[in-house]
Parts: sequence; C-alpha cells; structure tokens
Amino acid sequence: MSRRRPRSQRRSAHQRAIRPALRGGINASPVMLPEGEFSTLGQWAEHRFGRAGAAVFDGDIFYDFCQPAHASDPYRPGVRVHIFRPVPDEPPQPILLDVVERGERFVVVDKPHGIATIPRGSYVARSVTVAARRQFSNDDVAAAHRLDAETAGLVLLTEDPRWRGPYQDMFARRAVGKAYRAVAPAVDLEALTTRLPGVVNGPDADGWIQVDLFLTRSAGEISVRVEPGEPNSRTYIRKVRHIAAPNPAGSQPLALYEMRPITGRLHQLRATLNHLGAPITGDPLYPKVLSLEETAARAFPTQLLAAELSFVDPVDGEHVHIRTRRTLQFLTL
Repeated sequence: MSRRRPRSQRRSAHQRAIRPALRGGINASPVMLPEGEFSTLGQWAEHRFGRAGAAVFDGDIFYDFCQPAHASDPYRPGVRVHIFRPVPDEPPQPILLDVVERGERFVVVDKPHGIATIPRGSYVARSVTVAARRQFSNDDVAAAHRLDAETAGLVLLTEDPRWRGPYQDMFARRAVGKAYRAVAPAVDLEALTTRLPGVVNGPDADGWIQVDLFLTRSAGEISVRVEPGEPNSRTYIRKVRHIAAPNPAGSQPLALYEMRPITGRLHQLRATLNHLGAPITGDPLYPKVLSLEETAARAFPTQLLAAELSFVDPVDGEHVHIRTRRTLQFLTL
C-alpha cells in the first residue's frame, strides 16, 4: 500500500493545480470577486483597475484550474480569479545571485542589499525568490526564511516542495544559529548593562551582552518601537573592533558589531542597536524615518549583513555551517 503524502504536500499540490503556471517566476494574484452591481467581468475589471482593466483580458486573467476569463463573462460574486498584474520593478538586467552553498535539498545564496526575500508590494522581480526561480529555471524555489530588503547576506532556499516544510519549520522553531555583522557608532556595551533595563552581561566572555526588549509597532507605522513590557526579543551583541571609516552621521567613531538573535522579531537587530544608542549606519528607519527621496539618495545601503547560518539538517542530521562571501562597504573604506 502506498503511503499517503503529508497534508502540507497535498495542499501544495492542490494549490498548484488551481493556480495558473507562474510567469517569469511570478505568481498570479488571487482575487475573490466581491458583491457588486456588475453585469460582466469586464465591467468589474474597469471599475477595479480603471482603463488598464481591459488589458487583463489579453491572457492575464484566469478562473481556478487555469480556465481563461473573458470580459463578456457574467459577473459572479464569490468566484475566484487569478490576475497577472504588471511587474512594477522589472530590472534592466537579470539579477544573478551568488550561490554560497548547494546541498541535495537546499541552496544558500548571498542576497545583495536592496532586494526583498519574497515578492511583496513594490518588490516583485527585485526579490530573491523570483530572481532564483529565473536563475535556476525552477518555479518551485521557495525561501525558508526572510531577510528584509535593507539587509544583505545568507538566504536558504528550497528547490523541491517536498523539502519546503522541514526547512521552514527549522527556522520557525529557532533551530538555526544566526550571526550578523553591522557597522554602527561605537558605544560602551559594558556600561550599558548598568544603565539600560533589559541589558545584562552575556553568558559568554569576550564582551558579549544580552539584550531583552519588548518590541512593538502600531498600525500604519513602518518602524519598530521599544516599549516597557515583558520582553519578546533577545539578542546577543559584542563589539568586534573599531573601524577607521568616518561616520557620515556625526563625529562619533564607528565600530563593527556581531549580533546573534535568539528570537526573530521584525527589525529586531536594527531597533535593538538603535535603542543602545548605536543606530546602524545607513539605516533609513532608525533613528529617523527617511523619506523615499532621502532613502534613494543615500550614498550607501544599511550596513547590516547576515553573515553565518548553522544548523543540524532536519532531514539527514548533518551539521551545517555556512558563511557569507559578502562584506560591508564601510569595512573596505
């Protein structure tokens, strides 16, 4: 008797059957038709998308199971359609990712600054997931975890849906050791253990401190705040060395920090260093939220790098330790 596939695999196969095939590594967007006084699908599309609504019927809109939709079709609230939207950020040249490690079930790439991990919002083609699907000619590529667009460094991808769950679960269970490097103003970390709540000496020697903070963000905000409350984040931090590069934000000398997050809160490392008085050099959100124009005009990206990943492989039990080949711009000045 054949063994039944896990539910996650069955659900994934069903979703792939419902959706149209990816185009250029990009999924169609599913839309459930709302209640409305429309006679035809074309009327709804014009209402929803304006003049561009007619264009979606040039092979860009489908019902479930890849059935083409037409402007003259009767409008049926509650029916799901899949729409290939225009790609807002198609790069002039393909994004080529540096492959740092390739195993039997996963591949690790070095993400550059300025692209997202997964397609979302204004980052669609400029995402690791889409770039990797195109580079490897494999629409099954999926990220096992995420880095924000401002962070460069290691991202683990799976290339087969069978292995997506084990590696995503590994990150969700916090079973992965992560090390980050950042350039930020030099502060006396030891002194902070006597001045800031939630900052204590770390369990190891060599200047490590442990920072436990309650991080929160209100609706509509794009940056994270530190508030009083039960800590929901933990980060180990040490200052590696001072660096000679001038600080573009002031006269305070710069330093290289190593950080090892235990939790994975949004902007955890960026908000934590900012709270310690050492906002990461080039960060457009901390300590001040820059405008889009100011962010685009920066001479350098946020100096934050996902430098190491270490884990026990969830499938074969092998110990894996991977290091980035990238470096931070301020370490080369």
